Amino acid sequence: MGLDWNGVGKQISGTEIIRPWSATWSAQSRVAVLGANGSGKSTIIQLLSGQMPPSVGSLTSPFITTDSWPTQVSWTGPNVQPPLDLSGREWVDLHGTLRTWRRSPWSYLNESDPMWSRPLRNLSSGQRQRLLLAVAICTDSPLLLLDEPCNHLDAEGQDWFAHMLGAELEAPQGSARMLFVASNHHPAEVRHCLEGVTPQGDAVPLPKF
Repeated sequence: MGLDWNGVGKQISGTEIIRPWSATWSAQSRVAVLGANGSGKSTIIQLLSGQMPPSVGSLTSPFITTDSWPTQVSWTGPNVQPPLDLSGREWVDLHGTLRTWRRSPWSYLNESDPMWSRPLRNLSSGQRQRLLLAVAICTDSPLLLLDEPCNHLDAEGQDWFAHMLGAELEAPQGSARMLFVASNHHPAEVRHCLEGVTPQGDAVPLPKF
């Protein structure tokens, strides 16, 4: 068992966002959380990340310490924003002092490009997205969470993302590398996923790539 989602549900201001449901995933799970905008996909990712506590139920994993869950998970999405006054190089350096790399993000980015010396606020949304994806995917973590990762990426950027993710999915023997991708049925985002589920726990087919 890699992750036990035991009766987890979420209410916000008395409104049920995620009805309680249960699932158990293996240590090498690759799950697409599929749904339209407003369906609760980002809520699922935030619950999995430990940034949002469930209203009912619990999440457990033999690979993640419960009382420090958020510091062991790697994730990125619309709710993740590094300090925009930092440059790309500074952000990578700072992140590297807090977390361990599987591989340097510069393996997938051109470190010599002068744009990485500019403040992040001065980069395009696509450039920032590439940096955030490289940092999240290259962080050594048993649980990788990606919320609509192809946002702001053109076709070339989507191919770059797919290559990087595919190269970094395998985990060393005896460890975990679980993947959850929240997507609005975007085939390029979930091409490495092996199963699909809605935010309410119903199994759904993966979109064809």
